[in-house]
Amino acid sequence: MAALKGGLWGKILDVDLSAGSITARTFDEALARKFLGGTGLATYFMYTEIPKGADPLGPANLLIFATGPLAGTQCPGSSRLSVNFKSPISGLFGNSFVGGAIASEIKWAGWDMIIVRGKSAKPVYLSVKDDQVDLKPADAVWGKDTFESEEMLKEAVGDPYAKVIGIGPAGENIVPMACIIHERFKAAGRGGGGAVMGSKNLKAVVVCGSKAVPVADRDAFNKIAAEAVNMSAANERAPGFRAYGTALSLEQNNFYTGSLVVRNFQSSWFADVARIGGAEAARTFWQRHVACTGCQVHCMKLGVIRNSKKFEGLIAEGPEYESGVMQGSNLGIKDFDGMMHLIEKCDALGLDNIGAGNVIGFAAELVQRGLLKPEDLDGVNPAWGDYDAFSKLLDAIAYKKGRAGELLFRGVCEAAKKVGNGAEKYAVMSKKQGFSAHDPRGNTGMIYSYALGPRGGTHTDGGSAAELVGRTLISSVCLCYFVPYTWRERMYSLLPEMLNPLCGWSLTLDEAVTAAKRTLTLQRAYSHREGGISRKDDTLPERVMQESLPEGPNKGAVITAEMLKKIQDEYYALVGWDDNGLPGPEVLKKYGLDFALDSLK
Repeated sequence: MAALKGGLWGKILDVDLSAGSITARTFDEALARKFLGGTGLATYFMYTEIPKGADPLGPANLLIFATGPLAGTQCPGSSRLSVNFKSPISGLFGNSFVGGAIASEIKWAGWDMIIVRGKSAKPVYLSVKDDQVDLKPADAVWGKDTFESEEMLKEAVGDPYAKVIGIGPAGENIVPMACIIHERFKAAGRGGGGAVMGSKNLKAVVVCGSKAVPVADRDAFNKIAAEAVNMSAANERAPGFRAYGTALSLEQNNFYTGSLVVRNFQSSWFADVARIGGAEAARTFWQRHVACTGCQVHCMKLGVIRNSKKFEGLIAEGPEYESGVMQGSNLGIKDFDGMMHLIEKCDALGLDNIGAGNVIGFAAELVQRGLLKPEDLDGVNPAWGDYDAFSKLLDAIAYKKGRAGELLFRGVCEAAKKVGNGAEKYAVMSKKQGFSAHDPRGNTGMIYSYALGPRGGTHTDGGSAAELVGRTLISSVCLCYFVPYTWRERMYSLLPEMLNPLCGWSLTLDEAVTAAKRTLTLQRAYSHREGGISRKDDTLPERVMQESLPEGPNKGAVITAEMLKKIQDEYYALVGWDDNGLPGPEVLKKYGLDFALDSLK
């Protein structure tokens, strides 16, 4: 078994909560190079170590925190952590990413990956200080929101610079759309990782690291990493990100692309968008720009609400595009302070801003159309624009309170089934997961991500067949998607240029692309094994394929069956799958995935 020369330690921290045991495992260079690390390597362990048919909220499911080979180095945008699990929303491959400093800290502690299995009899948190790893009681922080528990855990381990990733009340109550929060405002949001974490009685992981990442050829790596830093800093897109982050996309997608989400995808035009977008945030809210470890883009914005009787002094991060849309225009909200209150509440409760916005927007439309009455929601009337009503629904979901909580906490797919009477028509989702904040009728690239992406309903999987592969490559080395775009035509080719001196490899771009296709194919095999996923599931909901946009720059736009079929065929051909959207035995063998042949049975 060949040892790794750099980039990755070749070490996995394996935590069995049922047994209370902690084990250090290793993996070799061949496996690392085959999947590159990050999401690819996590997918391999999901397939080989989660039993077929495992309950996503049972002890047999794994929760895998995976870093990439570039984490902890001076490569810009390399501080993304890939969180992987069998999704409690879809029952399929689940994955989400979070920025900040947690991935670098895990790497500096001497680990490439933390695999959590089993279930603790009592609430615990995992403390990692380099090689000193302990499970500790979490009774003092159980029931606390993500903000308070993070500060308490830093105090408990005696290090104000410790990095914490954990859950809030939504995760503790095993709400399927619960997320995992890091540094108060950063979320591994999609798919229900917070519910998996809560089902294991794991409140948080607290990490303190002090080790330097090994580098095979330091001079060569430093040179290419510096080049990447300079390109990221000099790119003309960078000043816009530094000034406005992603918030300015609210205005852009309203006035230009026609892809803003308004009132649960009923429209893509919001006349009051200027009251909740990036310009308003810059004028009245933002106090400082914030960046993840080692990033030149600085897309995050920290602010405080002023001159508000109701929310005076509220500190929050954002609005980012996704949170601003799903807790803003999606709910018909034109009050900036009310929108920020909802965003901050989701972060504190540990709720996925996107998924929560999706289901409460869905509830509002059902009330609008008479399919639900306020009495079905404990007297709450979620009229468009009423942030107080939506705030009550968020509490009901996180704590599973009352009739509203019971109806909505499982997400839009299950809520639609419970309501019936045609409610499914208004559930905008794919693979059971509610859509993100982009209407694909206005931004047709989202068809690829929503319909063909392995997770369903998620905006970050890629806007073309080639980009679906490229994004998987980026996620396996755990880079932020924003950064490679600043490298222009070297967006993908720069990755092997950095990996080779870092890891001591001779990787070509073709090999890297093949690794990404291998990962996508294994994810598909996993989801087919667990849920029978095939072409029939690579689709879009009725609303975007039968209702045209009623107004805005793309008025009249609708997605046709012919458009969807063309995109499916293009993607299947690129990755080598058959007409039913499945990898056959020859393809699995070609990618060295012979162990996944059982998925075809």
